[in-house]
Amino acid sequence: MAECSQRERITQYIWDTYGTEAEYLWADSPHNAIFRHPASKKWYAVMMGVLPEKLGLTGEESLDVMDIKCSTIMIGSLLTTKGFLPAYHMNKNHWISIVLDDSVPDSQIIPLLELSYDSVAPKHRTVTGGTKNEF
Repeated sequence: MAECSQRERITQYIWDTYGTEAEYLWADSPHNAIFRHPASKKWYAVMMGVLPEKLGLTGEESLDVMDIKCSTIMIGSLLTTKGFLPAYHMNKNHWISIVLDDSVPDSQIIPLLELSYDSVAPKHRTVTGGTKNEF
C-alpha cells in the first residue's frame, strides 16, 4: 500500500475533524483547493501546487503548500522555522504558508490548522444582565 502524501493526510484530517470538503474554484488551477468554515463560509485553509521560484526557493517541481490564518506574532516566530514561508497569494500579516513535504510534522501543523479554523468561526455575542433584547 502506497504511503499518503502530507497533503492527502492533512486533507483527510480536515474531513475527519471538520467535515469540510476541498473546493476547487479555479479551472486554470485544478490542483488548488480551499477549505471553508461550514458556519461562517470563510476560508481557513488553502492548498496549492506552487513552483519553488514563486516561494523564493530553488527547484523545478511544484510543491504542495497550505496557507492558514495565523496571528501576526505567531507568523514572526514560525518564519524562523524550516517549512514555513510568508503566505503565498494571501495577506502576509494574517496568513502563513506551510510546505507540505514532511519538513513540518503533521503534529505541528494540526494545532495551527485548528487555530485557523477557530479564527474564522462565527463570533457569539454574550449577553449580560440575564435578558436579551430582540428587535
